[in-house]
Amino acid sequence: MRKSIFFWITIIVVLLNSGCKTKKKFSHVGPLPERSKTELLKALKDHNYDFEWYACKAGISLDTPDEGISGTTYIRLKKDSIIWSVIKKLSVEIARTLVTENTYVGLNRVNGTYQKGQTDHIINQLGISLGFQDLQQALCGNIILPDTASTSIKTINDHYIIASTFDDLEIDYWVNGYSMLLDKMIVYDYLGKETIFEYDDYRLIDNKIKMAHRRHISTPYLKDGKAEITLKMKKIELDVAKKTKFSIPSHYERIY
Repeated sequence: MRKSIFFWITIIVVLLNSGCKTKKKFSHVGPLPERSKTELLKALKDHNYDFEWYACKAGISLDTPDEGISGTTYIRLKKDSIIWSVIKKLSVEIARTLVTENTYVGLNRVNGTYQKGQTDHIINQLGISLGFQDLQQALCGNIILPDTASTSIKTINDHYIIASTFDDLEIDYWVNGYSMLLDKMIVYDYLGKETIFEYDDYRLIDNKIKMAHRRHISTPYLKDGKAEITLKMKKIELDVAKKTKFSIPSHYERIY
């Protein structure tokens, strides 16, 4: 397994929480319901959940210019504090990462190596314009909410498209006009690079909130490449404190 495994783990850490290239098809009868700006903005607000702890188990596949990998990932988030993840292939752990606002560490269990550095440095290497809190929100499926003063709305087929700006980002939210669920979000950064989040298979969690159990993410990768991440959620837990065990074995070699 090559050194690039740490980059795809970091991408997972950066962007996790679900998607699938093939969406379920629903048949709708009648014209697109008329929705007010207030209704649409509320739908986006209702998409988010203010967690203290978030944990999930998901099937994952990743395609990058370097390699294609599939397996199972375990993600644990403590708000504003920790992003912890483990990747397994055929029940065998192949990688583990721990990311805080300032630092990250990634273990390659196959090669007995590790990487360690500054979080903003590895994110910059990936060419993504996001901070640590943004990454946590993306990992648990939350979205950046639009500035209500700078939004425009149009319709395309079954969707209302809400366009907004946030700092140096431009964001298009694709809200299904029938279900009022977010099907897609496209984020353009100041360099014009786009990251596409697709959401599907919403299910009610703990009678608290509907969360997408299939998600697909297409994001810039390194300089000119693109990474495609597909997640199929098997289990989601909200506000349950979890262990985030992490240590670097003494015999592991640091390669970065």
